[in-house]
Amino acid sequence: MPAPTTLTLADAIGLAIQHYQAGRLDEAESTFRQVLQVDADNPNALHLLGILCVQKGDPAAAVELIGKAVKRYPHIPDFHGNLGAAWHALGRFDAAIECYEKALAIKPGFPEAAYNLGNALKDMGRFTEAVGLYRRALALKSDYADAHNNLGMVLQTLGNPVEAIAHFQQALALKPNYAEACNNLGNAQRDQGRLDEAVVSYRQALHIRPNFSEAHGNLLFTLNAISDVSPASVFQEHRNFEQNFAAPFAVTWQPHANPRDPARRLKIGYVSADFREHPVAKFFEPVLAGRDSGAFEVTCYYNRPFGDATTARLQGLSDQWRDISGLSDDQAASLIRADGIDILVDLAGHTAANRILVFARKPAPLQVAWLGYPNTSGLSAMDYRICDEFTDPVGMTEKYHSETLVRLPQGFLCFVPPPESPEVRVAPGLEKNWVTFGSFNNFAKVTPQVLALWARLLQTVPDSRLLLKHGGLDDAGMAQRLHEQFASHGIAAGRVELLGKTPSYREHLECYGRVDIALDPFPYNGTTTTCEALWMGVPVVTLAGSVHAARVGVSLLRHAGLEGWIANSEEEYLQIAAALAGSPDSLNQLRLGLRSQLLTSPLTDAMNFVASMEAIYREIWQMWCSGG
Repeated sequence: MPAPTTLTLADAIGLAIQHYQAGRLDEAESTFRQVLQVDADNPNALHLLGILCVQKGDPAAAVELIGKAVKRYPHIPDFHGNLGAAWHALGRFDAAIECYEKALAIKPGFPEAAYNLGNALKDMGRFTEAVGLYRRALALKSDYADAHNNLGMVLQTLGNPVEAIAHFQQALALKPNYAEACNNLGNAQRDQGRLDEAVVSYRQALHIRPNFSEAHGNLLFTLNAISDVSPASVFQEHRNFEQNFAAPFAVTWQPHANPRDPARRLKIGYVSADFREHPVAKFFEPVLAGRDSGAFEVTCYYNRPFGDATTARLQGLSDQWRDISGLSDDQAASLIRADGIDILVDLAGHTAANRILVFARKPAPLQVAWLGYPNTSGLSAMDYRICDEFTDPVGMTEKYHSETLVRLPQGFLCFVPPPESPEVRVAPGLEKNWVTFGSFNNFAKVTPQVLALWARLLQTVPDSRLLLKHGGLDDAGMAQRLHEQFASHGIAAGRVELLGKTPSYREHLECYGRVDIALDPFPYNGTTTTCEALWMGVPVVTLAGSVHAARVGVSLLRHAGLEGWIANSEEEYLQIAAALAGSPDSLNQLRLGLRSQLLTSPLTDAMNFVASMEAIYREIWQMWCSGG
């Protein structure tokens, strides 16, 4: 290549751009740097080299380079926009937002800057503001596929899955091989209970991009809720994930230098994106708050760039807090290894924003799956999975796990009653002269089979009603679709009431005062919803299945001393629910005494639960120390 000294600077920059467009990034970088040796303040070279540095994973260098270009020519909107992208890549959302806003101030008709500003707001959890920016980008550029996709993502987060689906479909119309949009379409379909369609979307995303681990994880999560997929098939899909995405890292595993002292203070690490107002946090907090700090040191690895009051509280309870949201899997694994973690616990599995591939790198000598996901990880790198004798009876589910199952004696989780709980109300059926069944579960669990059984129950119990509550029901399209499904089973719209989000958690709990009997979905049972219903005095009817996801209700009711509400068939499910509905006075007495029963049950015994968890940690650690 001729040295830039034999070319004009403009020609040299043009040559570098040719290299860049052809994917010859090293040659492009070398040419840009030679230009800067001749003209250290050349704004075009600084700017373009900065863009290249972002793409090569060095955003800090990009900030320095593009920052110089901005100082030289502060009136060029592209410079501000790409400086924002560099700050964004560093996780400095505040600085990124400032840059994007400057770009838009200079050039209001700048769709890319509006889109990127929307991305920064989304990543900060400011979803409503992000919607406005994505709409602005689309008003400027209607065929902007990425803006359609990301607008769909925030609309879905805000509980508007029907409109979200329309934007994902538009993104795919513009860009048919858009793997991210296929994956996101699957998520929105899943949240509407359209599981078969979601599976098709995830498989299409994987067809387009076979190495799309997130899409495969979403497929796994969805399969847990589909009744006609065998446990063996679901397990095989988990092992396929291992083979495709995790197994290649086994050759990189390094020996662990953790001192093999069976009695020393242990370093426990917890990994989650849900250290915030989220069901996982509710069940995790008692373990963190009640730990024996003399025997266990806890580090929380948080995988979101934003938090809330729950995040702050958990951070205050932990010994160390690490934000890994901006780290690659390799970087996060290196950090965990450097922290000397003895037992690393995954609280996410294949749920949203997981870091399952950090575990694939085996950064800790012992790795444990617990709480956030109702199935195996599928990973050979995961040593144990915490469950109990009712979720996973001995001999029933071991063959569907890559991990060794460890059963806690008093249940695999502990429910801590919310301090803001309202009082239990008298059964509403006594006042209304009809019984109201209810479910506040995510609609990914309300499959056509579940809906059909609930419709049969309404037909079995004359004048009964059904109250369904979920954030997505604020979406008029989703509500209409649900009413149409019930209508196909002969249930009039007036017998099914739909509720969306409530302003506060206390108001959410108060809604249980409108429900006489709660209905657990299957084969993916509720967890938080079941505990909340029981706490608010509402009996819960569950259907026992043959895998963990379908037996969580069994565990919760058995540990609360309420095994009479566990059905072993759909017919028995109907019988139990109808029998409860047929005795309103008895139902009310049950209701008024249910909270006291919970308070004396293992389900709410935080002290013994934490002790049993820590005993498990010590036992598996001692086995590792002895070479087991």
